[in-house]
This record gives sequence, structure tokens and C-alpha cells, in this order.
Amino acid sequence: MIQKKSSSRSTISKGIIKVMGLFTGMQAFIILCSIIKMKLVALWLSSQGVGLFGIYNSTIETISTFTNLGLRQSAVRDISVHSKDSSRLEVVINIVRRWSVVAGILGAIVISGLAPFLAQSVFNDWTRCWGFIALSLTMFFNALVMGEQAVLQATSKLKALAKGSFWGSFAGLLVSVPLFYYLREDSVVLSIIAYSVFVLMFTLMFGYGRTNEKIALSWGETIKQGKSFVKLGIYMSFASFITNVSHLLFMLFLNQEASTQEVGLFQAGYALVIRYAGLIFTAVGMEFFPRLSANSNSEHRVRLFVSHEIVLLLLVVTPMMILFLWARKWIVGLLYTPEFYAIIPFISWAIMCNIFKAVSWCMAFSIIAKGDGKYYVITEGVDAIIGLVLNILFYKYWGLEGIGIAYILWFLSYCVIVGIVYFGKYKLRLSSEVYKTIVVSIVSTLLAYWVMNEMPMWFSLVVLPMGAMFYLRPLKRLWSRNKKSKSLLT
Repeated sequence: MIQKKSSSRSTISKGIIKVMGLFTGMQAFIILCSIIKMKLVALWLSSQGVGLFGIYNSTIETISTFTNLGLRQSAVRDISVHSKDSSRLEVVINIVRRWSVVAGILGAIVISGLAPFLAQSVFNDWTRCWGFIALSLTMFFNALVMGEQAVLQATSKLKALAKGSFWGSFAGLLVSVPLFYYLREDSVVLSIIAYSVFVLMFTLMFGYGRTNEKIALSWGETIKQGKSFVKLGIYMSFASFITNVSHLLFMLFLNQEASTQEVGLFQAGYALVIRYAGLIFTAVGMEFFPRLSANSNSEHRVRLFVSHEIVLLLLVVTPMMILFLWARKWIVGLLYTPEFYAIIPFISWAIMCNIFKAVSWCMAFSIIAKGDGKYYVITEGVDAIIGLVLNILFYKYWGLEGIGIAYILWFLSYCVIVGIVYFGKYKLRLSSEVYKTIVVSIVSTLLAYWVMNEMPMWFSLVVLPMGAMFYLRPLKRLWSRNKKSKSLLT
């Protein structure tokens, strides 16, 4: 029994490490493209340009989470259930693609209709509405991309998914560079549109391909058979909509309370501690969510998968956080300009929120995998309100540094909120190894923070990399065992 359990965990680890290796490797260049883009924006457009990117992208994300009907994740759950039935699989894929078109049209109509209101409320300038109207193209293209990515993820074609994003980002960067240089602030909207165009083009190029043309589905059948994932998707989109509205409201608060430059500083720090670090969570989720969905009816397997995922994520993010604290000033200087050194106190605290994000993120996936949309909306809604209140309150008293502390408390509270459902409603548990790893991770990052702020620089330069290497040892053992195994990816 012990050997069987150990073998199961080893197999899970191998699959996760493969996906993590694929996506961290393939997305390394995507990150570099994003870094280069924001560096050029910071140089040629200053923090004003960074702020515009933040406002436009947050607006797109906020509206799309509502209009895209949550298909990106809910469709993965539905497709993965039928992945072994080829005839039924093609029907479901056709349904998902049709719903993606509907979602894209809906998104384009909504952002165009709201354009005058957005321009006036955000910029106090009616002429800005044409920028939001132009972004209707991005809304449509992004919806198509999400539908195709859901198909690729659910059918385990993760290499194709990664390649589409990889080449799309690269092409978007190449087009954006001359736009930034010659058009300056006017290039922001065009750059966003160009990125969505190229990601769609390459996603389709490397995508799942055409399904059986003999499969005939009326729109009535499309609506009827798509109800299962659309219903869950609506719950999920509403939850994401609340979260993104919270983020957008906070940026609008910063814009009114301080300036667009302050929004740019916050957005730069947010990108470092949430977006870039979030690539690790995204990579792991590519394999974790379909697997958890397929086994959602087994209490033992859900408990095993969630506990294992938390431990593995903490082993990955903890050395990342230590090294981030060690190199924080170099990172900011490399990615931005000296103007952005003001975000160092913010990111030094905020990076630690990834400990609690790893725990809450894995438990929250169990809610989606079980198709429990109502509870997911409740947990995400309460979390968004708490986050908004904490961010505003801590910023008023402690500025940007206060937001970093608020992020830690925010994700800690999310652990409690999700834990109420995970432990209370589902009667699930976490292994003792999870709690031990959490404690060690918290102690390690707090010590790293203390060393960087209180100890001489030479001491920090020596001790922190050694601490990070200590965490890398178990990951190295997992990777070594994985080298000779047969690839699980197609």
C-alpha cells in the first residue's frame, strides 16, 4: 500500500514537472517579450504609458470576464470528461467554438457601447472613447483564442497551446516596437490589438484543427448541449468579473487619489509579484485542473491531488521569492527605469502573498472541478470586497508599501474563505506535509526579508542564494526521476 501510494505521487510529480518544464521553458521567451515591451514603454512613454496599458488591459479583462461566459475554464472541464470518446469529443469541441464566437461578438458590442462612459469616467475626456471602441476587435479575437485554448488544454495538446502563445507574443512585440517609437502614447491601443491578432493567428495555426465536417448541429442543439459548461461558465465569469471590477476600481481610486503615474507604479509592481509569478501557477494549472476535474467524485484523489499540488507549488515559489527579494533592485532597474525604484517596498512585502496564493489557489480549484458555481461566486465575491477594502485602507495610511502588506492579508483571508468550503462543505483534508511546508515557507521568506533590510549587503549576497538552493534540492530529485520517463504530452 505504501509503495502504491508513493508510486502514485511520483507519477503525479512527473506529470506536473513535465508541464511546468514545458510552460516555464516556452513562456520564458514570452516573459522576455513582455519585459522588453514594458521597458520600451517605460523609456519612450514613461509611467504615463505604463498606466495607460494598465487601464486599457484591466478594462478588457473586466468586460471579457463577463462577456466570455467563463468558457476558458468551464469548457475544459466539459471537454476533458469526453476526451476518450472521439465522436462525442468532436461534438463538444464544435459547441465550444460556436459559443466562443457568440462571446466574442457580445464582448465587442459591450465595450463599444460603454466606450463614451469609460472615456469620461476614466480620463474625463470624451475623445478617448475611440480607443475603447477600437479595442472591440481585441475583445472578439480574445474570445476565439480562449475557446481554442480550452480545446487544446482539455485534449492535452499543451505544446501546441504554448507554441501559439509563444509565437503570438513574439510577433506582437516585433510590431509594437516601431509603434512605440513613432506613435508614442497613441501606440498603446494599436499594440494591444496587434498582440491579440497574432496570438489568435498562431493559436489556430498550431491548434486542434478542423473537426468532422459531417457533424451537423443546429443552433438549438448548440444551446441545449452547451448548457452544462455555459451555466458553470456564467458563474465563473461573474466571479471573475467581480474580481476584475475590484482591481479596476482600485486603479481608478489611485488615478483619482494620486495620479496616472501612481497607477503606473502600482501596475509595474503588480506585474512583478502577481502576473509574472502567476505564470508558475498557470503552468501547473494546465495539467492540474483537467486531472482534478476528471477525479472530482473521488474524495481520496481530490485530497491527494490538492495536498500534493500545494507542497509542490510551495517548493517552487519559495526559492523564487527568496531570490526575488535578493535581486529586487536589480530586477526593477532592468525591467523599468530608476523612476520605478519607488515600488521596491511594495513588491518586497507583496511577493510573500504567493505563499497563501499557492494554498488557496489549489483548494479553490476543487470548487470549480466539482462544478459548484454558486459557492465559487460567493468565495470570489467576498474575497474581492475584502481585497478592495484592504488595498484602499492600507494605501491611505502607508502608501504603496501598505498595498504590499494588504496583499499578504488579502490572500491569507482568501485561504480562510476557501477553507470554509473545502473543509466545511466538502469535508476534505490536507496532509500534514502541507502544514509543515507552509510554516517553513513563511519562516524562510520572513528571514529573507529581514536579511535584505537589516544585514550587510555582502551577507545577503551569500546567504540568500544558499537558502534558495536548499529549496531546490527536492525539486532536483523530482526532475532527475522524471528524465527517463516517457513524455505525457502530445
